[in-house]
Amino acid sequence: MPAKSLSVLLREKERIEREGFVADCWIAAYRPAGKARGDNTYHRLESRVPFLNGRHTRHLKPGEVPVFRRLVENGRALKRIEREIAVLQGLKRTARAVLSSSASDEWYTPPEVVDLARQVLGGIDVDPASNATAQSWVRAGTFYTVEDDGLAQPWRGRLWLNPPYGAQIGRWTERAAAAFDAGEISAGVLLVRPAPGSAWYQALAGRFASCTPHRRIRFIDAHGRQQASPVHGNVFFYLGEEVERFRTLFGAIGVIARPW
Repeated sequence: MPAKSLSVLLREKERIEREGFVADCWIAAYRPAGKARGDNTYHRLESRVPFLNGRHTRHLKPGEVPVFRRLVENGRALKRIEREIAVLQGLKRTARAVLSSSASDEWYTPPEVVDLARQVLGGIDVDPASNATAQSWVRAGTFYTVEDDGLAQPWRGRLWLNPPYGAQIGRWTERAAAAFDAGEISAGVLLVRPAPGSAWYQALAGRFASCTPHRRIRFIDAHGRQQASPVHGNVFFYLGEEVERFRTLFGAIGVIARPW
């Protein structure tokens, strides 16, 4: 059977990311001990590596089993497809070179977190506060660096935003909300540090669904090393219509809140 072309592999990858997937997981059936539970068979999602909440398993409701079977199948297929793409594009060699490049004080969102956002959005079209290192796994269609001044650039499509912290963060979140209202972005996932007393934070919390992770996110440094748990926590905000999809996927790692 002839090898698939790069374009075919990329289309298959895009389809899987749009549908959603779980990586390195499988579904196990079990019957709890004790007569109280009867002879019912239950199912759980099991993972080789811990989820962001530190657990290796998640109980599945009956209606979730077929959904997660598909997500598991997609995860296995995606792993194979990405290996084939890496061979064709030489991405493994490029990623290693980027991650071992000169030191930087910047910290990056870990790939498993970005993958959750990508699954909710179906892809990432624009990352306006980024750099080449982070793009090794963010893989946005368009990204802007500090030299580009992402606030001054157009934002289109599906947005991933981990804005710079500090006094200017309100400008970034306000721009995201305005772009969503104007239809410039179709959906977005924002990762911010909680600041309940700030006007910009209250504006997001009053309009959009959010996820507060059970455990603090361990960011990655410029050398590709995952750091210790930070002092401050984080919150994800979802701008879009697929709130139930956001709840399902991000609910595995944190507490979901909706302002309506």
